[in-house]
Amino acid sequence: MKKGQRVLITGAGRGIGLALAHKFAQEGYDLILNYRKEQGKSRANLQRFVESELAEQVEVTLVQADIAEPRDIQDMIKQLKNKGIMEIDHLILNAATAPFKHFSEMTRNDWKLLLNVNLIGNVACVNEVVPMMTRGGTICAISSLGSQRVLPKYPLGIMKSALENLVRYLEVELYDRNVRVNAICAGVVNTDMAPFLKELWPEMFQRYETNPRRWLVEPEEVAEIASFLISERSSAIRGATLMADLGMTLEP
Repeated sequence: MKKGQRVLITGAGRGIGLALAHKFAQEGYDLILNYRKEQGKSRANLQRFVESELAEQVEVTLVQADIAEPRDIQDMIKQLKNKGIMEIDHLILNAATAPFKHFSEMTRNDWKLLLNVNLIGNVACVNEVVPMMTRGGTICAISSLGSQRVLPKYPLGIMKSALENLVRYLEVELYDRNVRVNAICAGVVNTDMAPFLKELWPEMFQRYETNPRRWLVEPEEVAEIASFLISERSSAIRGATLMADLGMTLEP
């Protein structure tokens, strides 16, 4: 059954973003699915999703924008309004990218990419979307374990720390607009990035692979938590970051 509510997901074409799209469609939300470029795996994945039986039950709008570019975000919102979409109820800040290298190796362009996508772009999305939340709404940011642990060649970690802090500031700033803001800090998620991360952090993977505790988080598990956070079931949770790491941070 359709909810009469609309969710915008940034970086919706792969991994957690695609799992979010499936979950919200199952729950009857209309969807706005953002992807970065016309050619590539993300766009192809979303086209298959649009053609699926699940997507036929709700309204799905695909929209291209590079979240690193504030002008792209403005154009994305203009495109939506031109299509008659004047209200958005929920915003999922999922898009992320970063170079995988030591800080000593970071170039000026690396820093621009890191900041523009993961912090400046997210703020630009909030600033453009919140005025469209006429009935109040929710924002859910997707963070990662790098905000809690120092991981080699993972400068994205400091941006995720900033993102989690941004959530608290936004919760206070947007309270009078009745917009509720939270985040999910996901552990190592079982997406197509996992093999690459295994090569990047072989010792950590080896240690956890020999541990009896399940430690790879499924993207569908993150989507379940996001579904909870944008619903009225979580109305008392504000400005929080929920840890979803299967207990990885409990052990040395």
